[in-house]
Amino acid sequence: MDSKEIKQLIQNGEKIDVEFKESKNALTKDVFDTVCSFNNRNGGHILLGVNDKREIVGVSKDKVDKVIKEFTTAINNPQKMYPPLYLLPEVFDIDEKKVIYIKVPEGYQVCRHNGRIWDRSYEGGINITDHSELVYKLYARKQGSYFVIWKRQLYYVRSSAAQNRCDI
Repeated sequence: MDSKEIKQLIQNGEKIDVEFKESKNALTKDVFDTVCSFNNRNGGHILLGVNDKREIVGVSKDKVDKVIKEFTTAINNPQKMYPPLYLLPEVFDIDEKKVIYIKVPEGYQVCRHNGRIWDRSYEGGINITDHSELVYKLYARKQGSYFVIWKRQLYYVRSSAAQNRCDI
């Protein structure tokens, strides 16, 4: 990711895989809900120092290290985020302001923030913890990625076994 790509993300606005957080002087607490929802969906991009109107407000220069430390400490704390995530925030100077970029990958397990399950829909995170059907679908989607891999391997084993029988 480079400054040009960051500007393009800002220009395109918030979407199912892009979220802006102002976080000018402190980390916005709902950023962890967003991390969780991106991890449970298809991954996404978080930009700290950008408001919902696509304006670069910047993270205060003297607060950048504090914001990054608070973020990385929280996402690696299994009491706060489960499973703990290893993410590397990057700092960019855009229009002489500090923007922190965080790439959140799609997870292979269901992610929880403070025991709550979040999923992503359009431009926001949704707390689905108390919606059993949505939770079920999320678990099925996550297990599906393992099932597809397992099914391909099983097919290969069966195909090889059938081929070996024909060779006899």
